[in-house]
Amino acid sequence: MSMQIVRENQGNSSILQPFANPLWAPTPVHSSKNSNRRTLKMCILLPDNGYDVTQVCESWQYFLKQGFIVHFATLTGNVAQADLTQLSGFKSWFIGATAETCKLYDRMSTISEFLKPLSLSSDSFTLNTYDLVLIPGGKDPAVLDFVHSSRLSALLADYIPLCSRASGNHALGAIAQGAIAIHRAVPNLQIKSTTTPLYMERTSYLFGAANPPAYASMLIPADKYEAGPSASHWVYSDEKYFYASGRHSGDVELLCKALRNLVMSALH
Repeated sequence: MSMQIVRENQGNSSILQPFANPLWAPTPVHSSKNSNRRTLKMCILLPDNGYDVTQVCESWQYFLKQGFIVHFATLTGNVAQADLTQLSGFKSWFIGATAETCKLYDRMSTISEFLKPLSLSSDSFTLNTYDLVLIPGGKDPAVLDFVHSSRLSALLADYIPLCSRASGNHALGAIAQGAIAIHRAVPNLQIKSTTTPLYMERTSYLFGAANPPAYASMLIPADKYEAGPSASHWVYSDEKYFYASGRHSGDVELLCKALRNLVMSALH
């Protein structure tokens, strides 16, 4: 049964305190499983090329405002390059980011965490030290290469069990093509995702996006895929894991709120 996230959970606001610092400095938070105050940590996993600007920038801003330390990681440790068709040129008129999101991109592109991303390929790298991991998507073919990476699958295979609602205290999120990585990593787990519906993905390619070798919804097992309603904003929250997924860039705000609530639940 799918669960539509429609509002934020206001319970126990001491865990994620309101953001107030105009410099966007992380705010200390309190976990009920740990008497010490600490700052929650999030990692956004990016391909070397072609990430969706809206999905990444708006998620970064939201969780930074919530007081998280936000790290970025790529396979090589090189700075991730955005899908430039979303930032300028004729195609950006149809599939581009909004002017406000472009300003966020300009700001995000100057911070040290983004300019010096962590390397997923490093032997010492692990996702297990993060409270929240997010895998955005993108229409560029390089995104599909990324979500099929064996190294990414290995890291997620270690992390996803820590997101179990029965015993875990971590949370996980994915948007659009990012959900493919979840099912490649743990094909035997009963975990469900939504992703970009076939009709939406075909429409976006009609407006200038590169044709993919395969559509996202076809790369997730049918019994683990939740198409969802035709609502403009909708996300799916898994019943067995602290995991939520969105279909496309229009779901980002709702997904961020859902993930915030999942982090709060995981800390209890």
